[in-house]
Amino acid sequence: MNPDEPMPRGLDFNNSDEIIRLLKRLVPFALVRIDKLLVSKLDPEDIIQSVFGNFYEALQKGSFKPASWEEMWFLLAKMTLYKISAKKSFFYNQTRDVRLEKPIETANEVPSDQSIAEEKLILEESLDFILKTLEDESKKKSFLLTLRGHSPKEIAEELGLSKRTVERFRSDIRDLLTTAMNS
Repeated sequence: MNPDEPMPRGLDFNNSDEIIRLLKRLVPFALVRIDKLLVSKLDPEDIIQSVFGNFYEALQKGSFKPASWEEMWFLLAKMTLYKISAKKSFFYNQTRDVRLEKPIETANEVPSDQSIAEEKLILEESLDFILKTLEDESKKKSFLLTLRGHSPKEIAEELGLSKRTVERFRSDIRDLLTTAMNS
């Protein structure tokens, strides 16, 4: 079945093949009518799904009864346009106007060598501070394994400790770092 072919004359709202063909025609219809600023905010399939939900709800209530596929297409297309217009009004509302949004430019910015060197120095100082402050070898080993990406469960198994003890070690280390950074 080609979605571009016209719909048959007889209406059967339970015929899933025909409904899917109609969906395949409505999604591109909606996509073309969404503003380029709203493409990142609106999914045409979500809009069509909402339109179909409203359509079937009204159909069950007896609010309307399309006589042909063309009439049903017109009705669904009109509902789609209305839904897009409502979403456009929502996103162009003064409090959330997408036209005022600015793209995040940090992805394109390359950090300077000096800022990398400063961060590296801070990290090295923090690591030295923690390793010098920790007297318990189990805490040191737990800290180093945490830096390597091991989970508390893995660390507990490797060091022969309980998971709760490892979590307490991590909490103590976090408190040390917080205190050092605040002072």
